[in-house]
Amino acid sequence: MFNPVIHEMILANALEDVYAGSQDPYQNFIVRLVMAISMQKLDSNYAGLADSYYLAAMQFYEAVVRPKDIKTLQCLVLIGQYSLLTPTRTAVYYVVGLATRISQQLGLPDEKTICLGASDPLSLDMRRRLSWTVSNLELGLSQSMGRPNGFAKTDDLVDIKWFETVPDANISENGITPGPPDERKLVAIHFCKMRMLQAEIRRMLYEMKHPEPRNAQHPWFASMEAKMDQWLRSSPEKPPWCKPW
Repeated sequence: MFNPVIHEMILANALEDVYAGSQDPYQNFIVRLVMAISMQKLDSNYAGLADSYYLAAMQFYEAVVRPKDIKTLQCLVLIGQYSLLTPTRTAVYYVVGLATRISQQLGLPDEKTICLGASDPLSLDMRRRLSWTVSNLELGLSQSMGRPNGFAKTDDLVDIKWFETVPDANISENGITPGPPDERKLVAIHFCKMRMLQAEIRRMLYEMKHPEPRNAQHPWFASMEAKMDQWLRSSPEKPPWCKPW
């Protein structure tokens, strides 16, 4: 799963602090959940150990969810990722639904409001990461479960810019320095683009009850194929400006 929801330097510092005895709920939660997710993805032989890390992290659940802020969103996304790997643990639709509501309350789904509360480049970039990650998870669940998604908007427009593609070492509160793109972030943006295209196709063919298209010769199919080619080849810095809802 390529969801860059935690800054690597912040995670590294949290790991050091936790091993040094920190009792900070956020630090303890993210360190344990990242370990749990990594072990579940590494090998099934580590499933039991991964679950023990998950249970240890959940002791801090109430403390990290209560603020309903950016850190809360990060923690909920981690729970959602673990739940997708281990469906019997937590109802992923509940976790992602809660993340969706908090994302809306924080103004993350709109470009004109996503900057509110972002006092530095790192904070803004993290808000963009979480906006795309939460919407990506919500759209994926709505498509797989056959239900409406929770990001319906009056103008049906997604205008959030992409997050930075440089490595996390180049992103700090003081600014963003140029550097080669991080392949993992490029993959994350690629999957976001694919999810948006899937949502638009689903909206056209299965949800809106349009009289057209009736067959594969309809011009809509050619236009969608052209959009797919344009999107998947476009620069990550270019905003999507699409209507997937």
